[in-house]
Amino acid sequence: MNRLPVPVVYVTSAMLLVAAAPMPYGYYTLVRLVATVIFAWAAMVTHTNKNSVLPYAFGFLVILFNPFIKVSFDKEIGAILDVAAAVFLLTAKRYIVQKDSD
Repeated sequence: MNRLPVPVVYVTSAMLLVAAAPMPYGYYTLVRLVATVIFAWAAMVTHTNKNSVLPYAFGFLVILFNPFIKVSFDKEIGAILDVAAAVFLLTAKRYIVQKDSD
């Protein structure tokens, strides 16, 4: 499996958008974990497909969202980053999702 399933992209983007709202701390931890896995997967997919920029962008998001060595921001900045990451994931969808013929 060399690409992400489309529903995974949509669910992850939705989780990131919901994280922009006030939620319990456990939800943010879950979002960080899910986002890290999906961004790492997307980095591998784009690297395998010889994309020159996207692997680095997704790698940066892996570092930013990883739940192990947390990068902390104010709530407002965190909400903007969550929304921006969701928009970026949806924008890059055509480079990382499975095609119908796969």
